[in-house]
Amino acid sequence: MSKSEFQQHIFIVEASSDDDVCKLLSRSLLMKSAYLYLFSADSYEDLQSQILQHPESFERFNSADQSFCVKVRSTGRKKGVNCMKIAQDFASILPLGNSPVDLINPMNSFTILDEFVDAKAEEPNRVFCCKLIGHGQYKLKSLYEIKERRYIGNTTMDPELAFIQSNVTSVKPDDLVLDPFMGTGGLLLPAAEFGAYTVGTEINYQIAKAVGKSSRHDVVMRSEEESVKANFEQYGTDRYYLCGLLADACWHDLWARPLFDAIVTDPPYGLREKGRTIGKKPRKEHWTLEDGNDHDFHYPEKQPYDLQKTFTDLCELAAKTLVLGGKVSFWFPVILESYTDSSVPVHPALELVANCEQRLTRKTSRRLLVYKKIREPSSEERALYTANHYEHGTFRDISLAPKRP
Repeated sequence: MSKSEFQQHIFIVEASSDDDVCKLLSRSLLMKSAYLYLFSADSYEDLQSQILQHPESFERFNSADQSFCVKVRSTGRKKGVNCMKIAQDFASILPLGNSPVDLINPMNSFTILDEFVDAKAEEPNRVFCCKLIGHGQYKLKSLYEIKERRYIGNTTMDPELAFIQSNVTSVKPDDLVLDPFMGTGGLLLPAAEFGAYTVGTEINYQIAKAVGKSSRHDVVMRSEEESVKANFEQYGTDRYYLCGLLADACWHDLWARPLFDAIVTDPPYGLREKGRTIGKKPRKEHWTLEDGNDHDFHYPEKQPYDLQKTFTDLCELAAKTLVLGGKVSFWFPVILESYTDSSVPVHPALELVANCEQRLTRKTSRRLLVYKKIREPSSEERALYTANHYEHGTFRDISLAPKRP
């Protein structure tokens, strides 16, 4: 797609039926609306001429049992003060003499779409006459707004990106979805909204149990009302939340194989949250108890979780626990100047099907990687990198490095 096409707000595509379009609209946050294309022109006058020359295009809508209305919608800028007059002018020439007008709940909503590539332009670049099919799910972005959510953390995913991730991972109703770095459940909520059953693991006790310091501005400690389950209850999807386990994401033998239809996750990068795994810390003298006896309670020790190993472990988890055809998606942080296609992890049993970039700073970005399981792995097969992306420093060190003079 050319640069000029990316600047456009309206795209014309072919679809088999309205039902197929409605299926897309039922999931998409990025597609605002879909319309049945009738005519297009470079000006309102030319568009009116086309309508008058082809009245047969409206015959199927011209009956007493089909009410209609005419609306004007601008893309690229706000509607002008003359939008009502434009709607009236087009309504007066539509060959719909048998159809009643209904401005509240019409059966057919005809729309005049005008597209402005430049918001300061006086006239639109293109004008369309079309009939509304339906709207996308962009309202979910506001419904799941983070500041209104009961339980949030330092790295809770933006709701729009979370829904996009569920879509590219092909999460379907009745799927079983895992987030091995669950946090506050931000990536599992969209899956539940789409009717999938969800499971998560979290190694941080305070996050998993929703105790300790709050991530909200001007709030010191978390309250008893905050929990991952409370988030699902807030949106009426708690029946799809099966459990959240206090567990290490790299312990793959926790799960039966194959089990999950999809895995959606966002591992910690070492910036706002540290990566941790079960392991022994370097011993210090004052840690050793004098009597040397066994004790009733044991709390597993945690050690830093290498970022590269985090992603190879994640790919191996997907290869072992996904059903055939299942997908895993995760965000992979990269340093722009050293990134190549060889920087991402690979596994013989997984096929990379999507690699989408989100710029973070002038030096860094993160890429949403989506893999599809194409076969069962052998016991010897492991995930690996063909190039060491972090050989010149960790993502944290490079991200926080001072600007060069």
